[in-house]
Amino acid sequence: MVKRVAKTTPPISAATISSLMAQRGFTLIEILVVLVIISVIVSMAAINTGTDPRRQQLIAEAQRLRFIMEDLSERAIFKNIDLGFVVNKTQIGVYEYTQVTPKDDNDPDSKALYSWQLSQQTTNNPIKLSAPAMSLSLSVQGLSVVLSYAGTQGSKEIEPHFYAYSSGEQDVTRFEISMEDLQFTSTVKGMGVGRFYTGGIDEP
Repeated sequence: MVKRVAKTTPPISAATISSLMAQRGFTLIEILVVLVIISVIVSMAAINTGTDPRRQQLIAEAQRLRFIMEDLSERAIFKNIDLGFVVNKTQIGVYEYTQVTPKDDNDPDSKALYSWQLSQQTTNNPIKLSAPAMSLSLSVQGLSVVLSYAGTQGSKEIEPHFYAYSSGEQDVTRFEISMEDLQFTSTVKGMGVGRFYTGGIDEP
């Protein structure tokens, strides 16, 4: 007859208990380190995927400027007027080539005098950017234009930066709308035929 021997459990030391507890979970410091790493990764992903709300503001502003410029181009054609545009860093002034002195019918040598006068349209003149943090840059016919921060050209004769003629012809233009400390720029490009297109540039 075989005798059964009862199994006995050896005593557990304090060191063994501490070792088992350490294996059952992470320490508070380890959890905090993981959370910091995750937050950094999420922040970098947000930047790389373009979720900065200012990007959307610039894109929306480019769309708004596009619609305004196309509307003005059509206005020049339908109302048979020549329009000139004076641009600075924050706004675009709209001017009309207007007769200021008529021809004297009694003087065969006299001529009618025209000059650029501020358009009397009540909306979108000047065309102001939606947010103070935004700024404009401009190129005309492929050449960059140096823009000032002044609101007007003073009392001197107005010299528009580009034109939209009653014939439908226009200068080829390119606007860039940017914000300080944001590596993204929205663009509005006029093709010279009354149509404008928007886009965006990610700066390195």
